[in-house]
Amino acid sequence: MSVLKTALAAPSRMRGIFRYLLQAPKQRENREKLTRLLSPEKLSEGRNKSAEHPMFDAALRESIKCDLLIEENEEIAINGHLPAASRHPQTGDKLLPDTLVQLFFASDNEDEEDLGRLIAWYLAQDIYDAPGTWEEVEQRVAEQRVAESLDLKISSDSLFGQVADWMCYLGFAWGYALELNKKILVPEPTAYLRRNLKDLFQGEAQAKLSIREFIDRLAEKCPLFETGKFREQVEEKIALRLPNHLSTSTAFALFRLQDDGYIQLIKESDADLFILPRVGNAERISHIIWTGVEP
Repeated sequence: MSVLKTALAAPSRMRGIFRYLLQAPKQRENREKLTRLLSPEKLSEGRNKSAEHPMFDAALRESIKCDLLIEENEEIAINGHLPAASRHPQTGDKLLPDTLVQLFFASDNEDEEDLGRLIAWYLAQDIYDAPGTWEEVEQRVAEQRVAESLDLKISSDSLFGQVADWMCYLGFAWGYALELNKKILVPEPTAYLRRNLKDLFQGEAQAKLSIREFIDRLAEKCPLFETGKFREQVEEKIALRLPNHLSTSTAFALFRLQDDGYIQLIKESDADLFILPRVGNAERISHIIWTGVEP
């Protein structure tokens, strides 16, 4: 099972457990006590005793399975192998989306490959015509004939809601309510890129990277983007992106970051150019500069 198919393992629940342990002595707690604290008995009234804490249990199970947490001697603890900043009480919660991206998609985690392919598929769609609802996703998957080859089976509105929750929390999309119980999802990874610019440029303000090197670093850090493992699996099947072109979702995010002062996109005449599509036209870009501005 994956977080995609474990509806009760919502980002907010996994985050709640992690936030508690960040501040706990030695970042660990007895499992029974942790259950009582985060899933009070009052919430379990009227339920079958064999499944009296289903939401907590599902979130904890997935947190352990992805190596965010560990269980030993009836205690639950934050995994000591995580980077120091990811475990620090002052920074761990802020970094949690990126910690989970690393654990889910850049650590050979077979359990989360279905979610990885689905997000990569979403980011490969034309942002200006991306499917925003469960029905539209089903139709687009059928049109592109990838339900079986990429295991993209969005079989219910609740499963689509799970996808939307995770994409928004991790920074690959944003959503809004069209009407009661009806969410529109927009695949747009600005939030993820903004959080990770400093790391991608290795902390060097005003550093200049070729677009190719930037994309290569990005794909290594998060293989949902162009040339990354999951995106390659998707693009092999749907063939929407031309050589030396970025997807509209990546291009849109870079233009937004430039408008907000985080980066500069430049064109040098003697360098390899990448095409960044946008509504009505396209821009040819060779390099990207991080201005040093941080979120």
